[in-house]
Amino acid sequence: MRCIADLHIHSLFSRATSKSSHLRGLAAWAAVKGIDLVATGDFTHPGWFAHLYEELMPAEPGLFRLKPDPLYDYAALLPEGLCPERHPEEIRFMLGTEISCIYKRAGRVRKVHNLIYAPDMQAVRRINAKLGDLGNISSDGRPILGLDSHDLLEIVLEQSADAFLIPAHIWTPWFSLFGSRSGFDRIEDCFADLTPHIFALETGLSSDPDMNRLLSALDPYTLVSNSDCHSPARLGREANIFDIDLDYFALREAIRTPRDAEGRQRMVATVEFFPEEGKYHADGHRKCGVCLEPQKTKELGGLCPVCGRALTVGVLHRVLELADRSVPRYPEGSPAVRRLVPLPELVAELLGLGPASARVCSAWVRLVNTFGSEFRLLLDTPLGDMKDFGLLAEAVSRVRRDAVERQPGYDGEFGRMRVFAEGERERLGGQQSLFPAESAPRKIRKKRSLLLSAPAAGALAPADAGPQPRRLNEAQQAAVMSSAPVILVQAGPGTGKTHTLASRVARLLEDGHTVCTVITFTNKAADELKCRLQPERRDTCRISTFHGYCLGLLRLERPGLAVAGPEERGGMLAGLFPEMNGRERAQADERIGRFLLADEASAPPEVQRYLEALAAHRLVDLDDVCRQALALFRKGGRFADRLRKLTGMLFVDEFQDVNAVQYALVAEVAKTNPVFCIGDPDQSIYGFRGASPRWFYRLMEDFAAERHVLSQNYRSGAAIVQAAAAVIRHNPHELSLAAPESLAENEAKIHLQSCQGALDEARFIADQIEAQTGGLSHRGVERMEGEAAAGVSLGDIAVLYRNLRLASAVEKVFAERGIPFRQVELSAWYMQGACRLLSSWLMLAASGDGVDQMLFLLGQEAGLGAVRLGQAQALLRGSREAGLPGLLDALAGMRTAPAGFLHLAQEVAALAEGDRPLPELVDTLIGFLAAHYGKAFAPEDARVLRLRENAVSFPDLPAFAANLERYRDSVLYDPKAQAVTLSTLHAAKGLEFDVVFLCACEQGILPGAPRETLDEAGLQAHLEEERRLFYVGMTRARRTLYCTWCALRHGFGQTGPEPGPSPFLFEFSPELLSPAPLIRPAARKKRARLRQLALFADRKPDE
Repeated sequence: MRCIADLHIHSLFSRATSKSSHLRGLAAWAAVKGIDLVATGDFTHPGWFAHLYEELMPAEPGLFRLKPDPLYDYAALLPEGLCPERHPEEIRFMLGTEISCIYKRAGRVRKVHNLIYAPDMQAVRRINAKLGDLGNISSDGRPILGLDSHDLLEIVLEQSADAFLIPAHIWTPWFSLFGSRSGFDRIEDCFADLTPHIFALETGLSSDPDMNRLLSALDPYTLVSNSDCHSPARLGREANIFDIDLDYFALREAIRTPRDAEGRQRMVATVEFFPEEGKYHADGHRKCGVCLEPQKTKELGGLCPVCGRALTVGVLHRVLELADRSVPRYPEGSPAVRRLVPLPELVAELLGLGPASARVCSAWVRLVNTFGSEFRLLLDTPLGDMKDFGLLAEAVSRVRRDAVERQPGYDGEFGRMRVFAEGERERLGGQQSLFPAESAPRKIRKKRSLLLSAPAAGALAPADAGPQPRRLNEAQQAAVMSSAPVILVQAGPGTGKTHTLASRVARLLEDGHTVCTVITFTNKAADELKCRLQPERRDTCRISTFHGYCLGLLRLERPGLAVAGPEERGGMLAGLFPEMNGRERAQADERIGRFLLADEASAPPEVQRYLEALAAHRLVDLDDVCRQALALFRKGGRFADRLRKLTGMLFVDEFQDVNAVQYALVAEVAKTNPVFCIGDPDQSIYGFRGASPRWFYRLMEDFAAERHVLSQNYRSGAAIVQAAAAVIRHNPHELSLAAPESLAENEAKIHLQSCQGALDEARFIADQIEAQTGGLSHRGVERMEGEAAAGVSLGDIAVLYRNLRLASAVEKVFAERGIPFRQVELSAWYMQGACRLLSSWLMLAASGDGVDQMLFLLGQEAGLGAVRLGQAQALLRGSREAGLPGLLDALAGMRTAPAGFLHLAQEVAALAEGDRPLPELVDTLIGFLAAHYGKAFAPEDARVLRLRENAVSFPDLPAFAANLERYRDSVLYDPKAQAVTLSTLHAAKGLEFDVVFLCACEQGILPGAPRETLDEAGLQAHLEEERRLFYVGMTRARRTLYCTWCALRHGFGQTGPEPGPSPFLFEFSPELLSPAPLIRPAARKKRARLRQLALFADRKPDE
């Protein structure tokens, strides 16, 4: 049977795709186009794969179809009145995805996109599991992996012998097999010994078979064409026509061998875009409007004749560069080539209107309804059947004969095709009406009614990152369904806190409550919560941080209000109090910070002076937005009523982390609005930010809140749950505690280990990682006692510590052993070390308000003291919305501005205004910073390299900088990255791992000594928070928890007798302990024997 297939598309989980790119939307539009088979695309994405699994059912071998839904309203997915001949549920799907491979080979960075196809869901699961171990496949439908194309193909073939790989759009300059910027010259250079497993190549929109057949090296390969569409309406821009028994295996073999041994043409043709219409066909420079033929580019030395910058070399140039023929030669049995211009573009030209106009859409709808589908009209309908439609027959005839005028695309700009020359349509008689009055659309089979309800995207949400129960348990259900006005949910570790919160929000939105506000503590948490809500619900609910919510309220009263960050606070204090020295200003800064987090009526004089100075310049301190929003509520009146109405139902996540001002704000809202707060007072560990578990209990007292307790732990095994519960019971609790219950499927083990010193501890951790992973090297396997472990992925292991200084020994040993690791801290990784210079310059270059970034960067200049920074801030203040050029103009008024800094800033401003691709821009900026900062900025720093690699995921500098700005204060953690996580205990809250090493469990470190002298009550409160911190560390572990301590740790004030293990280690039963796996010491180096901790004999390590 004849089959038209489009085998390269993207889902709504890919960047820059239509929200209607779900299965039913794709099927509806495939019917409009006349396409029989569509690849699913994006099967690597967990959310999309879940959708595929839920919505598809098996059809022919290796193919799938939609599960029948007689109530589904397909018509709502299409333009009004459009009713194609085929029903969407007749369309077939094939499992496919695209992978962006970015890696270094032969001294060059390669960026190659590859298409993967698989015959069944089980094969997809195996492929996804393997790729998920190697990189992040959940952030984008088309994941970016640091994986060699050869290795990707090897993985695919290992996971399924029936799967296959096709290099995608092989000529695209930036991301393809033969791309001029990042590709190879030969297929063999890319796939090496696995090249025989490649049997087809995707030509891409900017090339066609004629161009590809100029290379004899491509003769063994079948050429396929697909749309690579990011919207269902773009399906079929290119496609493939087969004559086969419709199934996956027959299609694969038809692609492998288009004409079979009996001479039957199985792959009949490819349907092609005119290659000139592709946006990378010709050479050129879009900014200057320069489009050139390859020969002219060579004459100009590859430089733009207008601006002198490098031209983007197009596909035609690259093809001719590698070609060894002057005319195309097709191997015997090659598919035919059919050309097309999309039907809406043809209709638009016939009517002399834009493709998006209402008349064009109406005419196009009537044509599709008349002829059954777009491809039926463009490819198969006899021209005589179009005689009643004006010049339509002539237009289609010219397209079929390739008789069109072509204006080539270049440097990202699509080309344009014209069927009629300028004025020709009018000379041929005009186009009074495309449809004569007597013509009518042909009737559509009634049984194929498309008036069927519920949008397909309704069930779509990216998969949860953590292990959550599929259904609500009894306690969760009670919290979700409660009608109490004020609800407090106490949710212990692993009990499905976010799952419960998202379910409560979704339930109330479904019940018709359209106004609600959800507050989280980071933008990352807000985004993750949005992902848990169904797409059509996300825009009806405000989800933001406390700061985002409060700033929005303040700007309703004071439009244009700007935020002063920590750098700007320091500069303003220097200007307000020039008599203070650096230490005194730091103390004043700390006093201001404490006041802004406290709910106090009157401000001390210096605080009041600072706040008045901010107000005079229409500024608000970042830490003061909540306090000022609270004042608006307390003021009362119509404006406060408006704020309460805009807030609607209030939900607060991580309620144990609120400070006094934030609690007071929630309490104000709770006086009139429904409030739902969820958290765990036993995980209140941010006392330095003003957080305290007392606010959790205060809500019960002030509002008689209905309390729900979640105690079923789906994360940790029983031993870990029991040990953690025993520890935290040593803290006093104002409310009764429910005994936690482990429902995790995995067992759990707890190991304790004493070590001689920090390096011994680090080596023990490295040895145990060898044991847990089943060995990272042959030497590691040989050193194991007994059978190797089944193998935990490196990404499922974490080393947690009280503060950053404790990580140095672990980092040293991991570097020696070659164990990959990454650090996680309370702020984003790119805001640390030398990388902060790079990220700050990137954000400043793209910012509309870069005063805080500029002040930070000025502060890094040698010899620029606080007074001069205060002067700089005063100059910058009036140019805060003028971008980097405006800030530079303002600094020109500073008599002692550092010349080197101004020169660097001017270079960065020019760079930002240019049109370089983002990766090239970042590389250039790194060069500028290395030259300016010298040893203070290392281009080879791991964080700098990581940020450089991340740039390839963003289309331009503003998008990249906006992402950096949004998450700068978030704990950024990629659960799929293949590296051991090193993290402070504070930053690890909210994360979970199979294996956790809780190191430095020593008196004086965990618990740590207070920073100031405290009375008895203060000491008790301090100890309780330290115990909560230990509890948080324990409950990060799913399967295995190690607690280690050292007899002597240099650099932490331990000059006297051994400080001993942490008292927290004595607070759970020794019956919960297991011996750690044994590792023979490395033969090449003698060191002290590691001893198993004998805590419960005499509370001292063995001598």
